[in-house]
Amino acid sequence: MNPFWQALSDANDELNAFINGGLPPATEKRFKDFVRKWDHMKDKAEKLCDQIEQQADQSIEPIEVETPWKSESFKEAWQRWKEYLLEQHNKRMKSRMEYAALIHLKNLAENKEETAIEYLQFAMAGGYPRFFKVTTKNYEQPSIAGGRGDGDY
Repeated sequence: MNPFWQALSDANDELNAFINGGLPPATEKRFKDFVRKWDHMKDKAEKLCDQIEQQADQSIEPIEVETPWKSESFKEAWQRWKEYLLEQHNKRMKSRMEYAALIHLKNLAENKEETAIEYLQFAMAGGYPRFFKVTTKNYEQPSIAGGRGDGDY
């Protein structure tokens, strides 16, 4: 029995012992309503745990992901990118997303490692949740009159 169900079972046993220990007649009706609601919540918890177990049984095995460049500088930049996504955007990259993102980055950077690292750094510096092709226009300051209004600086 997993810890959640053990804790719920223990709490249920304590509640039943308390109720069966004798209650004053004035509080008996209130406790009956509580017990009915408690039983309803236990049923909901059981259904929820069943759903979670079914989803866990359907889990997909991760695929092996290799970076397109083998240098330590790229591997470090890519690791910083994944940590940045988690820290800044609460986004965890699973294997298939990471695989596709690496292919996308390689294509954007036209297979140039230094360019790929620059794109990652630019996205992190700007607080972006995804990387993109950086052009000279990206480095320009927006004008006040015709500003983009997207909060970039």
